[in-house]
Amino acid sequence: MSGRHRLPHSKSNLLIGSIAASVGISSVLAAAITELVTAQPPAPATPPQAVAEQPLSEQGTLIAVTADSLTTRAADGSVRTYTITPNTTAITGDGGQASAASALAVNDQVTVVGTSRGRAAVATAVAENTAVGPQGRPMDFGL
Repeated sequence: MSGRHRLPHSKSNLLIGSIAASVGISSVLAAAITELVTAQPPAPATPPQAVAEQPLSEQGTLIAVTADSLTTRAADGSVRTYTITPNTTAITGDGGQASAASALAVNDQVTVVGTSRGRAAVATAVAENTAVGPQGRPMDFGL
């Protein structure tokens, strides 16, 4: 290079120093940003959404009865198993009440009233169809 195109010695040192300072500051900033990004605690896990309890009512044929559950097949062919508890009321064809497991049998036509939460269903009451609806006994029967 000719003398005209050269920077004076002090100006070139200033330029080199500025570049070095910029690179140094950039490195420090990059390291700080990396530290901030990687040092973040993991986001708290989102709790699973609670499934709301839904009322249900279904008519069908009993296809299984055990001490703690009953399974029905609806007219559309769908099958559902219900948990029965000591609080589950069973209404028999003669209008009497008994435990669901002892009062009902496979092939009984029933109406089940209960609740569902997700796939789980609990029977609140189970009635033989001869005890409910138009074919059932009148509400004032036996008065």
